[in-house]
Amino acid sequence: MVDSHATLVAIAMMALIVYLTRMTGYFIGLQLRHIRGIQPVLEALPGCAFMAILAPAVRQGSLSEIVAMASVIFIMWRSNNVVVATGVGMAILLFGEPYLDAH
Repeated sequence: MVDSHATLVAIAMMALIVYLTRMTGYFIGLQLRHIRGIQPVLEALPGCAFMAILAPAVRQGSLSEIVAMASVIFIMWRSNNVVVATGVGMAILLFGEPYLDAH
């Protein structure tokens, strides 16, 4: 069973980490833009940070958690919008749990 409060806190923290990582990469990229090849690395960091947090959770996750993460990954891949992806993932966890995890 998922603790809704802890889940919301974890998702909010992940969104904050992704945002801060992206902003830090952007500002570092502005300072280091004269170095060839650094920009693609900085652009890849937010996705890597997001997956490093989410991937271990899926291994032990329930069906609703796996569906939520798959939805977040798909939305991030198609739209590159962290806010929408996180919102959909939270909605699936909050409203889908009774239906997806019913025994």
